[in-house]
Amino acid sequence: MPDGRTKAREKGAPQGGVVSPVLSNLFLYYVFDKWMGTKHKENPGCRYADDGLVHCKSHSEVQSLRSSLDQRFKECGLELHPEKTKIVYCRDSKRREEYTIQEFDFLGYTFRSRPALNQYTKQIFNSFEPAVSKTALKATRKQVKIK
Repeated sequence: MPDGRTKAREKGAPQGGVVSPVLSNLFLYYVFDKWMGTKHKENPGCRYADDGLVHCKSHSEVQSLRSSLDQRFKECGLELHPEKTKIVYCRDSKRREEYTIQEFDFLGYTFRSRPALNQYTKQIFNSFEPAVSKTALKATRKQVKIK
């Protein structure tokens, strides 16, 4: 029951509520995971709670999938967050085009172009790889205090 300081909820699960992650996972399993598996098998991806990513081969494929996802989420009473939903170009030695966004954070890692060593030829090349994110490092430093 609202106490005058809080607004009564009319829909959705409360942020930080005990049941929220369970409901989110169940709902997104059917809204996103199962739907992607039948409608967009050619686009591999992954999801953790309400964060996810999907791989595409071209910019036109990205635009088509984005439109399709927008429509699917609307049909289910959801919407993609306009500021958090991004198109990222995974630049490496084979993909050399320029794009506004070329890195992203996911599950405590920052994925971006990084130098790598070919184990056979010992040549250095650019690979799109993860490394611990600045946010995760900061949180770890805050917890671990060296004397």
